[in-house]
Amino acid sequence: MSSLAQPVRESYPSSPAEIARARLCRQPFPPEATIGIPYYDEEFDMAQSTAHSAMIRDLGAFLDQLADSTGLRVLSDNPIWYWVHEDDKQRILYPDYALADTADPERALATDLRLALEVVSTERAEKERKDSERMRDRNATNGVPEFGLLYPELKDPRALRWFRLDADASRYREATLPADRRFRSQAVPDLELEVLEPDLWQLGRKVRLWYQGQRIPCAREEGRRAEDEARRADAAEAENARLRALLREAGLAPD
Repeated sequence: MSSLAQPVRESYPSSPAEIARARLCRQPFPPEATIGIPYYDEEFDMAQSTAHSAMIRDLGAFLDQLADSTGLRVLSDNPIWYWVHEDDKQRILYPDYALADTADPERALATDLRLALEVVSTERAEKERKDSERMRDRNATNGVPEFGLLYPELKDPRALRWFRLDADASRYREATLPADRRFRSQAVPDLELEVLEPDLWQLGRKVRLWYQGQRIPCAREEGRRAEDEARRADAAEAENARLRALLREAGLAPD
């Protein structure tokens, strides 16, 4: 008597992101993966511009403070394993910045990332395409929920383009800048990226970060605040010393 049982069909990943999750293997990076000059592109033999460097430093200060609050890891030009579909294998890529939910940054996978950010070099068209289109598509096909493109040059009218993953289509949809100029992250709750008005742009800064309704100060602001606090403390101590001297002169205080 023949069996009426249906044959069990082997299930296959149905999207690029599912393929990446299924095939990426967490393994140590080879030693040569961490040798090189940060933010130098060997493919195009290009170093970063002054504006690019300034934005990288500024953004790093913001994200380091954000990581302290969220418990996420900041990966900055660190090696990360991606599944590269056109090669049908995993390869190391180096996002400018990423926030990762991982306890193992030495073997980080693209599937660990909450969001990735690229500071776009616009001096050469082919480099701009690599920073924007190629990195955007590779993050999308690896299922990274959010992706941002930052434009550091003051003469460039663009500041930030923000993308959210359409998981069904395995591609990003670009978000429209809200009326209050703040993109609200869905992958990192309570994180907002504010696009400054053009007349407030400075070298390397076109965007501010907010977390839980509080603006994250940059390193320069923290330095100025520390200097102001030190000056106020010195002034208070000088005033106390003056008052003590007056009291001694009046015989109201011991020498």
